Amino acid sequence: MHVALFTDFHPATLGGIQTAVHAQRRGLERLGHRVTVFTAPTPESTESEQDIVVLSALGGVLVNGFAMVLPTPANNRLIDATFAERGPFDIVHTQTTYGVAIAGLRAARRHGIPVVHTVHSRDDVFIANTSPVPYLSALTMRALHGRFVSHRGQLPRNNESRAARHAWRTMVAQAQAADRVIVPTEHFAERILAHGLDRPLQVISNGIDDELLDRAQVAEPGTTHSGPLRILWCARLSGEKRLLEAIEAVRQVANCTFDIYGTGDLRERAQAAIETGGLSDRVRLHGAVSQADCLAAMATHDVLLFPSSGFDTQGMALLEAVAMRLPVVYCDPDLAETVPEGGGVRTRDPSVTAIADSLRELAAHPAQLAPMREILTDRADARQSRLTDSILSIYTDLVGGTRPAMPQSVPNVPTAPGRLPLLGHSVVALRDGLKFVTSLAEVGPIVRIYLGPRPAYVLTTPDLIREVSFGEAGEFHREELRDAIQEVIRGASNVLSGKPHELRRRMIAPALRQRRLNEYAVVAADLANTWSKSLRPDRQLNLVDEAHRLVLDTISSTLFTAEFGADAKREVQQNIPWLLSQVIQRAALPPPVRRLRVLANHRFTTKSRRLRAEIGAVVAEYRRADRDFHDVLSALVRHSDPETGTRLSDEEIIDELLLMLAAGVGSTASILGWVWHEIMRNPDIATELRRELDDFVGDAPVTPDHVAELPYLRLVVLETLRFWGPWVSTHTADGPVTLGGTILPDGAMVVFSPYMIHHNAHYYPDPETFDPDRWFPGRAEEIDKKAILPFGVGIRHCPGNNFALLTITLATAALFARWQPVADPGYRVKPSNRDFVAAPSRLPVVLQARHQARE
Repeated sequence: MHVALFTDFHPATLGGIQTAVHAQRRGLERLGHRVTVFTAPTPESTESEQDIVVLSALGGVLVNGFAMVLPTPANNRLIDATFAERGPFDIVHTQTTYGVAIAGLRAARRHGIPVVHTVHSRDDVFIANTSPVPYLSALTMRALHGRFVSHRGQLPRNNESRAARHAWRTMVAQAQAADRVIVPTEHFAERILAHGLDRPLQVISNGIDDELLDRAQVAEPGTTHSGPLRILWCARLSGEKRLLEAIEAVRQVANCTFDIYGTGDLRERAQAAIETGGLSDRVRLHGAVSQADCLAAMATHDVLLFPSSGFDTQGMALLEAVAMRLPVVYCDPDLAETVPEGGGVRTRDPSVTAIADSLRELAAHPAQLAPMREILTDRADARQSRLTDSILSIYTDLVGGTRPAMPQSVPNVPTAPGRLPLLGHSVVALRDGLKFVTSLAEVGPIVRIYLGPRPAYVLTTPDLIREVSFGEAGEFHREELRDAIQEVIRGASNVLSGKPHELRRRMIAPALRQRRLNEYAVVAADLANTWSKSLRPDRQLNLVDEAHRLVLDTISSTLFTAEFGADAKREVQQNIPWLLSQVIQRAALPPPVRRLRVLANHRFTTKSRRLRAEIGAVVAEYRRADRDFHDVLSALVRHSDPETGTRLSDEEIIDELLLMLAAGVGSTASILGWVWHEIMRNPDIATELRRELDDFVGDAPVTPDHVAELPYLRLVVLETLRFWGPWVSTHTADGPVTLGGTILPDGAMVVFSPYMIHHNAHYYPDPETFDPDRWFPGRAEEIDKKAILPFGVGIRHCPGNNFALLTITLATAALFARWQPVADPGYRVKPSNRDFVAAPSRLPVVLQARHQARE
């Protein structure tokens, strides 16, 4: 059986829950079962472990020293990726009430896996003892929890504070969402049932790892010690554990020593209490130690002090002390269920005075300890091996001997060579992504790669790509991209899925119809001519910068032409390039790393808000003007969907305008740069193009009519789109999907590369040769239409492809009709894969005039 175990406390940290979870895990593994632990990060453990998956936490937020995790989309994706890579899983077992456990519960429901939930602790008492404002903390915790887990139904009335009631509401809601619930003691079972839990409940004690107990040196029953009473503390240094009260009680008892093992928020206050009370000679803080060290310490002490009251549901230190034959001094009557009668001393009440009296009595009469040890002689029921069968019976009952609902791990899919531990294929993909993706076609039709620890499935055939693009394989979404760009573009058509995506495509279509394109072509031609005329000969310039400048000017000038859009246009031209570069970096970085870029994130958010505000003001003015300015914004503002009557909101229009700008600055400008590069590096192509330009353009300015009158230039552009097409496109499975008969699980990342298809000799003979003539009538018919992918296919086919072709054609004609660029012979142009379309690094040239005078 394969168990997904979710806990908010990393196994490397110390505490009762961690110890209990560790024992459960080892007990299952010794019986041949597999356990994968999902947990929060901790600075106490820097070593990676194969079967521990660390989720991302909120940066800088600690609760009682522990990292705080939320069930964010990024964490959900990591969980789903792990399920896909390591599955199938049979059971999800949640061990806490917080973010990791919530994420585990939601993952189980996504994948159809049964859930067992163990309730370990009393959050109501924890909040009351550790929070300066318990009511506000409990209310906040309930509200946050309720965002992800249903809190429907009423709790029975109990005699408790409002803060406690909110805390119990959260605890019960988490348990109610499970299929089975485990609690460690009868008294806690009664309490949680009294708060309204109606799920099947079973009491199974926590246990101690057999191997640890077998190695531990247990004190003999008759062992006596003639010196001061040796008191031991093994617990977190936290308010609900009442450490400060314990130190004060020890201060009042002269003939004793006190060894404190553990760490937590009260360490500094405890040290201060020790120094202020003059206790340094007999009270010692040892800090965090392992469970094995705690067991060893129990063999050399006379009594365990366990003064918590109303908090512990069982107390791992109590179990350990009983197993190690160490008498216990405790305060809470409920804990008598764990400490056998006569095996310790329960104080008359939880007060410091009562604790001190019990310790003083034992210090004065140590002979009382011997019979206590005798009672604790045979307490083998704390061994985990005796408890694991009970847990397994719950698992088996839930699974019922049937196959898990979660899809099996993907069979018969080869993994690409070159995978590195932890990093996967990320290094080779970033170093030379184009070479990497083209190498995958030889591995198989579907190839597994790893982006860090997460698997992704690369499709290497046009038929499989079409199954995704036409919705034949199943549903997909693009939430990863949305996460990276949400500050600047929140819900544009490129990140929407399903019906919202279909509707949005219909809503933006009027802005890109042929009548509108004819109007935009006039603007694009005028700008191209003005730009070309402004260039100066005999001085070096970088044509990559020029391509970005011209494309950005062209797109922004066709988005909104009204005079009151001037400020927004300036804001666009100043900030879009930087924002786009950040989007690419943010999409490539794991969320935890992304959050560390505090200054860049602040600048990104500030610029995004300012840019959206400027464009939003223009959108509002367009609505007030209610007239057609013959631009993109006019079409978007004035259109209503004929099927639904829906009109785009201002925020939706801002998203689409920014998407068009981003696509232009990224993909269109990159392709334009490559067109110029290929013309310059192929003298025969340059000669043929100049001949065509001389025949159809001559000394005149470029006009929209030239788009249809320059057939050879069109072939050059088409070949550039093939040769330098998008190198990567990603989608995420929204439920199980089937590709070529292979089932990929929900959450699987699916990747395809038009660049790979375009450079596969099976579809394009001699693919590494730049050959515009392959698109000439008579030869073009030999190309498999399924393998033509520069603008995608299906529901995500680029709606702005005709505008991009128009812009590229007019800009190229304007440049080469007037100028002959001479490339720097000492510079080697390299592709940069920092965008979906690889971009030329630089194009340093010197321009030579082809015509002396032109209007």
